[in-house]
Amino acid sequence: MIKVNYKTLMQQRRLGNKLYVMEAIRSLDEAIDMICEVLTDEEQKDPFAEDLCPYFGILWPAAEGLAIYFEEHPELIKNKTVLELGCGLGYPSLVATHHGANVLATDFHPDVEEYFLRNCRHSSLNCEYMRLNWREDQQDIGLFDVVMGSDVLYESKHASEVAKGLIRFLKPGGKIILSDPGRNYLQPFLEAMKKEGFSEESDLIKVQDKEVFVFVFSKN
Repeated sequence: MIKVNYKTLMQQRRLGNKLYVMEAIRSLDEAIDMICEVLTDEEQKDPFAEDLCPYFGILWPAAEGLAIYFEEHPELIKNKTVLELGCGLGYPSLVATHHGANVLATDFHPDVEEYFLRNCRHSSLNCEYMRLNWREDQQDIGLFDVVMGSDVLYESKHASEVAKGLIRFLKPGGKIILSDPGRNYLQPFLEAMKKEGFSEESDLIKVQDKEVFVFVFSKN
């Protein structure tokens, strides 16, 4: 496994009476250049090399929007089992943990665990982590009251496959909560969830100068 010592910075966000401190990658472009320096030309041509790009290391607006939404609606997660898919730096998982959720944070990138656990320590919170590629892995990790994710609709993968991939982790009567910056694949995904028998409630969260959609899906 390639090990790159990215240059980082500390980012702070206050929600309510809680200060969250997250260690993030200083510059995505700089980090990608660092990866290219350690990969051979052949390795760079490998389509799987893109999976090593440290997109996880940025505090994206969709993650901030989901975190803000949980701060405004803690009843959705309090005392619930919660699975975060593609957690990255883990901001929504940290907020959910603070509000009494039993969270399992997951991601497929090999470097995420180190950063996520650091951010738990920086924010004085304890949260479980597991490496998981939810789009590909078929391992049984149990069912959860809430399945959440931020900006997970960035690929052109068939919307129905993504919907089924999320639903397979959900307990009967549970909720899927997703945030999205308005990706092109959002509408096909909403239609796929409807075909699976789910209705949605939506909200619009302001994150600095951007707007983030948050959807709460429930089985009809």
